[in-house]
Amino acid sequence: MSASGTPTISESPRISRARMIAERQQRYSVWRLIHLLSSLKLALLLLATIAIACAVATVAESHFDASVARAWIYKAPWFIAWLGVLCINLFAVTLSRWPWQKPHTGFIITHYGIILLLIGAVVGSKLGFEGNVTLRTDGQPQRRIITDRSTLQIESPADSYLYLLPFDAKLTRPTEKKPRILPIPGTSLEIIIDGSSEHLVKIPRLEAATGTAAGAAALLDFTSQNLNQNLSIGLGTGEGSQAEYDFFGLAKISFHQTLPEHGAQGFKDSLTIVAGSPTLKGVSLSKDGTLVILHPEEALSVSFRRDEVIHRNIESGGVKVLVREYHPPENTGLNPRPPEIRIELLSDTKVATDAKPWLELAPVSGAKTGNEQSIAYQLGRSDQIMASGVLKTGDSLPLDWADWQMWLRQIGTDAAVSSAVEPGKPQEQGGIPGFHAYLREARAKKETLRGTAQWIVSGEVTPLTLAENLVRVGYGLELRPIPFSIALSDFQVPRDEGSETPSDFQATVLMRNTKTGEEKSGLIRMNHPASYPGGLLANMTGLNYKFSQAEWNPRDLKETTLQVLYDPGWFFKWTGSLAICLGIATMFYIRPRS
Repeated sequence: MSASGTPTISESPRISRARMIAERQQRYSVWRLIHLLSSLKLALLLLATIAIACAVATVAESHFDASVARAWIYKAPWFIAWLGVLCINLFAVTLSRWPWQKPHTGFIITHYGIILLLIGAVVGSKLGFEGNVTLRTDGQPQRRIITDRSTLQIESPADSYLYLLPFDAKLTRPTEKKPRILPIPGTSLEIIIDGSSEHLVKIPRLEAATGTAAGAAALLDFTSQNLNQNLSIGLGTGEGSQAEYDFFGLAKISFHQTLPEHGAQGFKDSLTIVAGSPTLKGVSLSKDGTLVILHPEEALSVSFRRDEVIHRNIESGGVKVLVREYHPPENTGLNPRPPEIRIELLSDTKVATDAKPWLELAPVSGAKTGNEQSIAYQLGRSDQIMASGVLKTGDSLPLDWADWQMWLRQIGTDAAVSSAVEPGKPQEQGGIPGFHAYLREARAKKETLRGTAQWIVSGEVTPLTLAENLVRVGYGLELRPIPFSIALSDFQVPRDEGSETPSDFQATVLMRNTKTGEEKSGLIRMNHPASYPGGLLANMTGLNYKFSQAEWNPRDLKETTLQVLYDPGWFFKWTGSLAICLGIATMFYIRPRS
């Protein structure tokens, strides 16, 4: 090297470049910062942290659900910031090679491709969303999408304005010691959230009522030992009370002022068969009560184990029997009672087996007070009554719907059905998410007023009160508006030939721009979504709403649920992925000539 800094003839270009880079780091603080940020140790630290975070997110998703993984990791501010630092590191690495030379081409393209891919992931996470919309062929067009983000809606008593803020009780986990405090805009009130539950259940109850709200009402308990399920419902005839209940789509339960009339009875007679007694109507019960015996002919008998046929229909020859109840023997007292069963003789009338069964209830005239309250029932299928009778408080009724039984818990006359929300057992499946909250107001002289605490259930609006103040609070999934409406024109489910197995789902939708009135139709099939506005530009930029088949209702082909995807970061994702592939190909397959 000469005194002027000119490289000698023996100095190679690589050594000269390294010397130049070292000199500019010494002379310029900007280049020192660039080379510091391009450190390989920093890159390894960033990548290792991201890898560990992704592993933790995978474990969280498997133990909880995807929303927990997104909240704790993928959409957490620290993770987004970490990705930003990684982008700065990759950008600094490319600048540290300046001035770029031809061999750097693939290296530079690959790094900028990774940066674009990370930018696309962040943009899609912040501005995009996934959701669903349920449409019906006989329903109204929809302009809102239900996302998986939980929100809180608060109506301020100061201006009656509805304030929205993201809030998920499952993720925040408020407690009495660490409550979540939310100030109400325009007031000195605060909402104190001191508990949450993912298994809130509504316990029905009867309360005295007057006017049009008053009517006959009943509380019913349903149990299934095989399914380990317990269900309580309240039905009533008063205004505001629920009069019908869809029993898991398998049956219909309804409460009436008087029982409706139907066609022919599905049974002939109801009898009690005592163990060891003579044959009655072709049926007898063994002395120990373990066998139900049918006698279709005088010299012929067929035996069934009683514990296997209880609540079931049995048949032999011309004898058709429904075994309703079993009463074990009572050996106490002066008059011991042998075992006995209650049966119903079925008629020969055929009932459509594909029809949905039903249970109809109505109050018995004259039964008003005390333990003598009772209701009449009809149990049937199609237009056939299979069983009927009267139930008193505490009585049970086998429904012949698998092993479900109904218990009559309470009856009321001038009553209405209401419900109380309580946390269920965490080990039990089902329930509704929600949180426990109350209003609080701080006044002078360190005086604090507190309102009545309530459980706020997802999907409902609950009023919180404090003195004369009333604040309506809603909690549930976010309803995100879209700039167009979508309606279901037709929904078809083609079947595999010779079977009932669906071979495809075909939903025809009509999308309409709310500003211009322009309409566009789309056909959604399996693995073939429809999009709006569609077209090459919208698909390339990601400014496009994609609709694909998500769920359908086998009992109602007028309804379908579509999944909606909107990802404005799609352009950065696909260009970044393309750049990475191009850069790797340039580095390894397009070698520059010597």
